[in-house]
Amino acid sequence: MKNIFKLLGLFVFLFAFVACKDGDENTMYDGAPTAFFLDEFAVAKGPDVGYKDFDIKIGTMSPLQNAADFRVARVSGNAVENQDYELLNNGAVQIPAGSNLGIIKLRVYGANLSQTIAKTLVFDLVSPSVPKANYNGTISLSLIFGCDSALAGTYQYSTVNFFSPDTGVVVTTPVTGNVVIGQAGDGIYSINDASFGAYKALYGGTSIASNVRLQDLCGKLSFQGANQYGDNHFISNVVVNGNQLTFRWSTSYGEYGTTTLTKSNGNWPALN
Repeated sequence: MKNIFKLLGLFVFLFAFVACKDGDENTMYDGAPTAFFLDEFAVAKGPDVGYKDFDIKIGTMSPLQNAADFRVARVSGNAVENQDYELLNNGAVQIPAGSNLGIIKLRVYGANLSQTIAKTLVFDLVSPSVPKANYNGTISLSLIFGCDSALAGTYQYSTVNFFSPDTGVVVTTPVTGNVVIGQAGDGIYSINDASFGAYKALYGGTSIASNVRLQDLCGKLSFQGANQYGDNHFISNVVVNGNQLTFRWSTSYGEYGTTTLTKSNGNWPALN
């Protein structure tokens, strides 16, 4: 019987404790907005020439009743201001009443940045009228050299004027088909046939050029790696005309051809 009363007493105590704790939490949060960075960590890229703007996004838990000012304050990092980055509008933004999102522009210059070793930058969030939330109160940025790239897809190819030293003949009749360019990394793409149909026409069967990667480095295209025969691939004479991308490819074996890739859903970006 004692044990039963002890258990009942314990349940009553726990119920009272939880009820009080819930009451404390509800008292602490009264619906007033608190501010935070939408991203706690992010990568910001800069090109070798010029700059690229990165959006530092600030949110509030609920829409503001009155307009409020926000700014970012540097806490730490080895990125150099006015060399590697610049804060537009002095790193400040005003979120208007009725809204809960503000954006501060960080301009990133890539000329002194590395592709492999990032420079760091940590900002704190400051507002004279809106307190910070208890999470995402700072944003940690990694600044690297690079540009956004989105070349993955399936494209129709037409390859002409292709040649192999094995035959010594330039084939002028186009070969057509589809090539799959797949995302293999940041600005790196796999190609299911880097001869774009020429190997099959030249050597017969199901011959393709595999293992070759396409790199897009801020619009500059190059082939990376060797094909299954150990031959390197090269790209030149890149021309974009709307939804058509034309280039000359060649190999260290002495093969070459001219290929046009056609997009079915829009135009190609600026490439060279």
